[in-house]
Amino acid sequence: MPPTATTARLSSAVVDRSTILWTLVLFFGASLMFASIRDATRDESIGLALAAQLAAGVLLIAVIVLFMRRRR
Repeated sequence: MPPTATTARLSSAVVDRSTILWTLVLFFGASLMFASIRDATRDESIGLALAAQLAAGVLLIAVIVLFMRRRR
């Protein structure tokens, strides 16, 4: 009788699909937001473009935190 191959199963906790989907939406949405800010500030200095992106990032994080606090 030939030896049987055993496959190791990886176990993980149940992952909520909506969490993964929201993570993808936020990632791609933020990428589009930062790209549009860079395009809008194309003729300006790199410092102004980075400052605008930093401000938008801080605003995005603040909105996410406020949204999650209200959900609880």
